[in-house]
Amino acid sequence: MIATDKLIVCVAPCGSFLTKEANPSIPTSPEEIAEEVYRSWNEGASIAHIHARNKEGMATTDPEVFRETARLIKEKKCDIVVAFSTSPGREEGASVEDGFRVLEAGPEMVSFNVGVAVFMSAGQERIRPWTRSFDERMMKALLDKDIKPEFELHGGLGSLAVEVKYLIENFPIPKPYWIDFPLGMQRTAQNATPYTPRNMMHLVDQLPPDSMFMTLGVGADQTPAVVQSILLGGHARVGFEDNIYYSRGVLAKSNAELVTRIVRIGKDLGRTIATPDEARDLLGLKKLQVK
Repeated sequence: MIATDKLIVCVAPCGSFLTKEANPSIPTSPEEIAEEVYRSWNEGASIAHIHARNKEGMATTDPEVFRETARLIKEKKCDIVVAFSTSPGREEGASVEDGFRVLEAGPEMVSFNVGVAVFMSAGQERIRPWTRSFDERMMKALLDKDIKPEFELHGGLGSLAVEVKYLIENFPIPKPYWIDFPLGMQRTAQNATPYTPRNMMHLVDQLPPDSMFMTLGVGADQTPAVVQSILLGGHARVGFEDNIYYSRGVLAKSNAELVTRIVRIGKDLGRTIATPDEARDLLGLKKLQVK
């Protein structure tokens, strides 16, 4: 694992499931998402993990919506690293294959889902077959387009110790490898890894050389999981995609409010908050072209 004093803070402003019924402050239009990203950037976020929403506020993989969201962010003179989600939208007939559409929007980085996932919502089960053969095709596409993968582990230890290792051994993936631990998703996804300090320690022990990691915690797990990640030399993801509350029973007013708290904690724990340019340098991304 690559350790660094710099702390990369990622904001995930909306995800693909939650709407304003859950929290009125959840952004659902490109304009609202861009504004939330801008506010979070002002508070110290250096990466934005973005799910696009269409005119009805429904998650989509339409590359034009992603482009518009990114354009609005850059229009604010915001140099945050733009990372797009390749998860399926919520349209009728959506599938994991739709993730390839997202690449057309030209992101710096995308989520790279590792492991078959089964999401549960409103009594329905949605199977996401992110299989090895799918990941092989996605990796080839990313290498062709020079887009960095963020490995998101939906199969827990098996995704990391077996599947990520397989991809590293069989593809010329640029270093460092950027790995995301999604913890606490068992409330909405089968076979997800619960957050416990011991579970995170075990995942960290399995990290391949030349890798960096980031942690997200769902719901009440967000702050403790992310704080432990910081203590272990990892990085932090917060935002409404993972947690809509600031404290027990108290809805967060904005993504920026969650970023502000984790930036303060990171500084108190002795870490220096990475700027977007520093995050790019740490992750091996190209410098942002200023026009």
